[in-house]
Amino acid sequence: MGSLNKVMLIGNLGKDAEVRVTPGGQSVASFSIATTENWTDKSGEKKEQTEWHRIALWGKIADTLQPYLTKGK
Repeated sequence: MGSLNKVMLIGNLGKDAEVRVTPGGQSVASFSIATTENWTDKSGEKKEQTEWHRIALWGKIADTLQPYLTKGK
């Protein structure tokens, strides 16, 4: 029996998605999402940390979502 790992990332795209087609004819959309965490440390100083997540979409979902995957969204 297989298992499922599920992640929800909420952030902003750093640039438009790049869509390419494999030699077998399957579409692949690649893009990066930035997530930012803000907090105040023990001394009262405000801190901010941004992490970048590389995402790849395959097949029909890559073709369908490509028009919506634009910088800043």
